Amino acid sequence: MNIQFFTPKFITNNNNRELKQNKYIQPSLKPLAFDTVQFTAKSDIAQKAKDVAKTKVFEFWNTDAKNFEEIVRLAESFKKPLEKFKWDLKRAMKNLVVNEAHPDNIIMPGERGIKSRVKRDKEIAAKANSRQLFTIDQITQMGDVGGARIVMRSASWDDTAKIFDALKDMIKQGYKIREVENYRTTVKESYVSQKTLDKFEEYCIKHGQYPVVTNRSLPNSYSATHLTFELPDGKYVELQIMGRDLENVKEVEDFFYKNRCNKKFNPKYKIIQRVFDKYMPTLDEFQKETLSRYIKDSYEYARKIPPRSAKIKFNPSKEFLPFPYSLPQELSFENIHRMIEKCQ
Repeated sequence: MNIQFFTPKFITNNNNRELKQNKYIQPSLKPLAFDTVQFTAKSDIAQKAKDVAKTKVFEFWNTDAKNFEEIVRLAESFKKPLEKFKWDLKRAMKNLVVNEAHPDNIIMPGERGIKSRVKRDKEIAAKANSRQLFTIDQITQMGDVGGARIVMRSASWDDTAKIFDALKDMIKQGYKIREVENYRTTVKESYVSQKTLDKFEEYCIKHGQYPVVTNRSLPNSYSATHLTFELPDGKYVELQIMGRDLENVKEVEDFFYKNRCNKKFNPKYKIIQRVFDKYMPTLDEFQKETLSRYIKDSYEYARKIPPRSAKIKFNPSKEFLPFPYSLPQELSFENIHRMIEKCQ
């Protein structure tokens, strides 16, 4: 007898978030992608050479090494340029941000709407090692040492077209667009229309810039638009554009992603680290597939939630999809989200 186990799909057919009844269908059981480096060789000698090179890479930016101070200085050097980038971005977007006079504007108010951060030095080193980046110049152009984010209250194609139109002001201020990555599951689920992307690319070309513009699909259904900017001093930063509900999913899912990649969490999240260390190793294959499906459905669900007033506070017990009963409830998105708030 052939017995097949189907992982439940957690998205409901009704957009009402109060509805807790799940529909089950046969999913396409595909685990999420991992950050991996694959080494192949035609001979043992070549393989040994690559193994040695890999070892050197992973020792090159070791926190115990003297040259790690270069990474620390690099992280520090991003702070002021990134802060200026954020304020220039706020100035470019000022007519799109929610305020008392215009509560229906498309960008969340204050730090909830436009924010920035520099990676911790240990995170920079880990990513540089994984990409085999040997020099400070290479790491400077890695893309997301410095990062900024625009969080949208409303995220229709007309809304994102306004954001891209406002981004033209950044080009006038001397910033260069190097890459535009549009993450989407389908054309309909994209945050930005192809027409807007084409017009933006044409504008960049007219100003002597030739960004690489791509549409990409990820197994976990993550949807957002990422732009890589080159600052006037040559540093590269990443700007992410996404909706408020998707940001809440991403904030939690990042911990699952780091766990899959064997990355340690920021020390301030040590209580979350303990939960992952205790429960993630206990998951069997069916539970892992269930968790992968749940993450994918959570991203898709968040993308479809209609816009609402910026004054309404996020309620994790209502906004997240119900967590599968077959998984440890300590790993639920609601529980992780509450721990994040506690740590912050």
